[in-house]
Amino acid sequence: MMAFNFIKKALIAFLMLSPGYVLADQFLDQVKSSINSPPITRGNFIQHRILVGVSKRLTSEGYFIVDKSRGILWITEKPIYQALAVTSSGITVSNKSNTLMNLSSRNDPSVRYVNELLLAIFSGDIASLDKLFTHSGEITANGWAMELIPRNSASTVFKKVAILGNSSVSHITLVSKEGDLTDIAFANVKPVASLTQDEVLQLQ
Repeated sequence: MMAFNFIKKALIAFLMLSPGYVLADQFLDQVKSSINSPPITRGNFIQHRILVGVSKRLTSEGYFIVDKSRGILWITEKPIYQALAVTSSGITVSNKSNTLMNLSSRNDPSVRYVNELLLAIFSGDIASLDKLFTHSGEITANGWAMELIPRNSASTVFKKVAILGNSSVSHITLVSKEGDLTDIAFANVKPVASLTQDEVLQLQ
């Protein structure tokens, strides 16, 4: 339970739409065909959090890296540095000098679920998202919009996920079961040829 509660806090910290007028399968096919999903993607983010019972909106910014073969690096640079690494083996949270938390997915179903969810969202893996969520959405003038509701609400910290995108995911809104909202906007999203040595080490 303690591990599950930490995952909830850590992910919501870093980390609606009207139904579309196309058939579900047709909509997913259109989204899949529009996404350019290279092996490694890098971009910047600005994140806003609105917590239940807290009047002040919390803002952070930094950059992220999605490597389909290794995982996700989510680096918060402002207001304070923090690195979140999501790999198939688990989740690691660290600052510049120490590892703050290391959660293994080997024996914890909640960690495995979070890993699969985040890797699917940030890599644009629509097929995996379809396994985890029911969806509604529409094709818009600027791309596509999708709302996801968990198929198994007992296994996730999220009540709802909304995603906007075109050739890549451009905006994500996460709503927790408690009503906390995390809104993330992406910019300068582009493919890169390789990771730096330090980034490889963080994703081991």
